[in-house]
Amino acid sequence: MSSQNDHSIPSSLVAFPIPRALLSDVVEEARVKVCLSGCLVRTEECPGSSDLVSPFPFALLPAPIPRDLFRRILEIQPLLNELYFKVANDFDFLRESLEGTVEVDDYIAKQWQILAKADKIGRTKIQLGLLRSDYMLDVSRGEDLSISQLEVNTVGASMAGNASSMAKIHRFIIGELGEASDSDKVPLNHACSGFAEAIHTAWKLYGNTEAIVLILIHSPDRIIFDQRLLSNELQELEPAMRIVRRTSAYVGKNGSLTEDGRLFVDNEEVAVCYYRTGFTPEQYNSEMDWKAKLLAELSTAAVCPSVGWQLAGTKRVQQELTRPGVLERFIQDPGNVALVRSTFTGLYSLDPGPEGDEAVSRAIANPEKFVLKPQREAGGQNIYGEDMRTLLRKISDERSRFTLMDRIPSRPTTMNYIIRSDQYSGDQPVECINEFGCYGSFVSHNGKIIRNKTDGHLVKTKPHDSDEVKIMSTKSGLNSPFLI
Repeated sequence: MSSQNDHSIPSSLVAFPIPRALLSDVVEEARVKVCLSGCLVRTEECPGSSDLVSPFPFALLPAPIPRDLFRRILEIQPLLNELYFKVANDFDFLRESLEGTVEVDDYIAKQWQILAKADKIGRTKIQLGLLRSDYMLDVSRGEDLSISQLEVNTVGASMAGNASSMAKIHRFIIGELGEASDSDKVPLNHACSGFAEAIHTAWKLYGNTEAIVLILIHSPDRIIFDQRLLSNELQELEPAMRIVRRTSAYVGKNGSLTEDGRLFVDNEEVAVCYYRTGFTPEQYNSEMDWKAKLLAELSTAAVCPSVGWQLAGTKRVQQELTRPGVLERFIQDPGNVALVRSTFTGLYSLDPGPEGDEAVSRAIANPEKFVLKPQREAGGQNIYGEDMRTLLRKISDERSRFTLMDRIPSRPTTMNYIIRSDQYSGDQPVECINEFGCYGSFVSHNGKIIRNKTDGHLVKTKPHDSDEVKIMSTKSGLNSPFLI
């Protein structure tokens, strides 16, 4: 390893500069391995065609993280799985948490209306949760390095397929550029197979082997191969399982419910309805999209995420969970409460009133210390700096659409190469910051927990001066952890 920066995180995992010829050879071999693993992306010019693809963007060197902090992330995930299960099924808590947001955010309001209708029917259902919690290393809490939670994704917890393939590739890279004995410090990743097992469990619980797994998609979609890796895992588990991909609008137009709540699409009964779309308002282009969501929620199919799980994943609920005493409503063990709470960072309500006024004043006075988050997932939605200050001065009547969060310092940084088809030059490394994610799956039936597991992990690496880490629209890349 190379030199250490603050808090014993190595500033690089290999000696710099890497000889140009060696770097070129390793990058080319790594790109080939990425393609062979199925980590592909459709081009920006032809997002609807699989004839033109390129390797999925990735960081050349894995991301260092202390082994104990990585283990803590994995240890916390089952607690979060069960926490969000309980939150998603606590109608009163969701109502209390979101009542201000519902008044000013049509996207959240429509979901709430669907939840209210489903709650009145009260069907006994299989519940399926596929989650990803995201963290950053944090140097702002004291002398010891810690982890701070960015968010919990209950919808759009993507990249499990791609992330699972990267570990072996980064083991190869470390063997070529560093010490071969260090390659096993990149942990193997079973996120994709874990998600497949959870979906398979829900499908079996439904009790009809003729029923389909319905994957709701939007089109075009550049990261279709990540989805297909998961589909392949499912079919290896259950070759007889039929997997159907449809848009929400198609389901809204062609779906129907029987009197006892069974969902049919094109005369095929649906056991599992899995969303790979619907996490932004732009993906609801017609009333047929919303009709599809209502049909799924009123049905007996396992819906992932259900509208309750999706609302539980809003930033406003995340903020409410940080309030004193709230976690104890859902987690009884004091040790587990402390473990989950140890990852929380500052989140502040912007509802009209003294509390919201104070938060707005602090953000306007010190915009560099905060980030403004809407009630959305999928990245690229947050607002920073002067843009945040300007917006907060304009939206006094609608500020409940957002939640204010402390900005986690972009340290410690490491040197890396981001390998992208649209920008890689092969000349200079970039100072980077890493986000660490953990995948978890949850299945319940009639309120009984059937599955609650940590399945795998994800690392996203971005230049340290970049606000966002949305891989498809920024200079970021997929990565793996390196345990130190």
